[in-house]
Order: sequence, then structure tokens, then C-alpha cells
Amino acid sequence: MRARLRLFMPLLLTLCLGVLLWLGLGNNPYSQDEATLGRSLPAWQSESLFGGDPIHTEALKGEPFVLNVWASWCPNCRAEHPLLAELAKTVPLYGLNYRDKGDAARAWLEEASNPYRAVLADLDGKLALELGVYGTPETYLFAADGTLLTRHTGLLSTDIWQRQFAPLLAETRISTAGQAQVQEGKQ
Repeated sequence: MRARLRLFMPLLLTLCLGVLLWLGLGNNPYSQDEATLGRSLPAWQSESLFGGDPIHTEALKGEPFVLNVWASWCPNCRAEHPLLAELAKTVPLYGLNYRDKGDAARAWLEEASNPYRAVLADLDGKLALELGVYGTPETYLFAADGTLLTRHTGLLSTDIWQRQFAPLLAETRISTAGQAQVQEGKQ
């Protein structure tokens, strides 16, 4: 009996490790973390990448907006930049410069154009950690009150924007407009 057990023990261990590996592969960091959806934007104060007064995240609220986590050293951030420049024409776009050198980030935005209303500098990654960032690039859509509606980790494409972000943006804009009309009616 013991001899058989010794024969099957490596097989059993290999099978268990295979199951654990298979389960671990199901944890895709590019899928949305459902626990973060519906959460409010963390209250931060950060230096602006371009100097001047610090930026507080409360100042971003008031209308639906997109927050893009990027870095000058990130090839996918560079690849999605033209799309972000187009989106900035239709939706408020803010940047969170993640673990980057300020000079390199500013130089790259000067070269490629700056689509952001403001860029928060997150040189040590603490703000991104509070937000739940996996890496760069990451794109978040927030409602006017700062509630997270959706997020995407990785290169943002027109297709992803149209399928995942645009419907929620349209819905939240309608909701925000309706709330504004109700407030006006009360006055």
C-alpha cells in the first residue's frame, strides 16, 4: 500500500499544482476589479506636473471625467496618446503621471501635445496605489460626483472606448443633466 502511495504522491502533487496554476491564471489583472467599481475617487492632494498650486481631487468633480494613468517610459501610453487627444475634445481628461521623472514627462507632453486639463504628479506611486492601479496605462471613468463607473487596464482603443466607456459616459451625462434640472426647479 505504501509503495503505491509513493508512486501516486508525485502525480497527486503535480495535479494539485496544476489546478492552483489554472485558478491563478483566471485572475486577469486586465479585467475590472468589481470591488472598485462604485467607489468614490480617493481624496488626494498632489503636485501638478507643471508646478503651481497643488491639485486636489475634489477639484476634478462637477462633471463626468476621465483619469488616465500614464508614464513617459510606457510604450502603450505613447500608443494610446492620439486617441486620448481626440477624447479630450469631448470629455474632461486628467492625467496621473505614474512613477516617472518629471522632466521626462513634461518633455514628452511638449513633444506629443498635452491633452490633459491637469496632470497630477505621482512620482512615488502612492496615489496610484490608493486608486488600485495595476500598471500603465490605465483609464478610469468617473461620474460627476467622483464615483468610479468603469476602468480599463492596458492600451485603450477606440473599440474599448465605444463598448465600455461611451455608453456609461452618455448615461451619466443624462443623469447629471436631469439632476441639475431638478435642482433648478427647487430654486
